[in-house]
Amino acid sequence: MTRWWLTAAALALAAHEARGADAAVATYTATYNVHYKGKEAGTAEFSVVYLADRDLYEFTSRILAKGLLKLARPKPAIERSQFRVDAEGVRPLEFWYEDGSRSGEDNVHIAYDWQRRIATVSGGETRREITLPAAALDRATLQVTLMRDLAATGTARTYTIADEDSVSEYAYTDNGTATTTTGIGPVETRALTQQRAGSSRTTWLWVAPELRFLPVRIEQRRDGEVQTAFTLVSVSGLTPRP
Repeated sequence: MTRWWLTAAALALAAHEARGADAAVATYTATYNVHYKGKEAGTAEFSVVYLADRDLYEFTSRILAKGLLKLARPKPAIERSQFRVDAEGVRPLEFWYEDGSRSGEDNVHIAYDWQRRIATVSGGETRREITLPAAALDRATLQVTLMRDLAATGTARTYTIADEDSVSEYAYTDNGTATTTTGIGPVETRALTQQRAGSSRTTWLWVAPELRFLPVRIEQRRDGEVQTAFTLVSVSGLTPRP
């Protein structure tokens, strides 16, 4: 179950309008129904806000289990990332993950030091450092950058993620267009497949150009079988900061 929550939180969503490397990031709130192996498993809310006093953005995902899953995860699983956008692109500054369990044994904090090119990972009683490549993201800013690239160029590329586990590559395949059923009605989308190097899992995302490429449905699959699915219920905002 821990990995399911980690993956679900990793699908945290960001929308934006890109007009160059320093393009503003749109602020928004999106809610989703969550199903696990075909059964209703809870709800999710994802948001991006601009923190004017610090001139940075904050992404938050909050996933609340229901039914039997709530016994294992009685608290919301929360993923939060603070980041800036500069001439180099999206730069994560700090990342937090709360696993939703009573013990919080999988809680993680990552601080990104771009001058030293070091990410410091803290969790439980452990602390370690990871060497950062020139361009690296966390799980939340992966989604921000993906949306920026789709808005700016219409294509996704391979991205480097530095998280609590390792430095990994994520690649995307474009599977064409589709009409996707959501809680706000049918939406015209593009289907993308996300694959982490060396992983047996794939993640399918149906992104809506009319919503600045916000994913309106997300599926995590293993061996072709859908494990976890998110379906958009509502969205507000999506207005870039002037």
